Amino acid sequence: MKQPKRIMREMAAAVLLGQLNIDQAAERYKVNRMTVLRWIRKIEEEAKAKKQAASTDPDLLPPSSRKSNRPSTPEDQVNQLRAKVRSLEEELETANFKTLYYSTLVRVAKHELGVDIEKKSVTKPSGSC
Repeated sequence: MKQPKRIMREMAAAVLLGQLNIDQAAERYKVNRMTVLRWIRKIEEEAKAKKQAASTDPDLLPPSSRKSNRPSTPEDQVNQLRAKVRSLEEELETANFKTLYYSTLVRVAKHELGVDIEKKSVTKPSGSC
């Protein structure tokens, strides 16, 4: 069954936010596991492409890397600041996405595969220190 993009993005977000695991998402949205994984991968690729586009867009470059012979007007400064804010927001979105992605991977590894990746909070001191 074909699902609208909005619903598939919602499903992937629920998995990445840890609200659902892959099997639960597949069951709830009536798709198979591969569809869930494909949409998660698609969102990752979009975030990566967005970040690359932001880094190559000359409007998003810091003012020091752009050369201009005319003096900077207040309007130019406002536009530069808006571009910088836009760039920083995209970087933050990407970082948040990565954090959710990696925490989901750790949770899946622990609960579904039985692999404990996280460091234990209480460790014994080693005798070599």
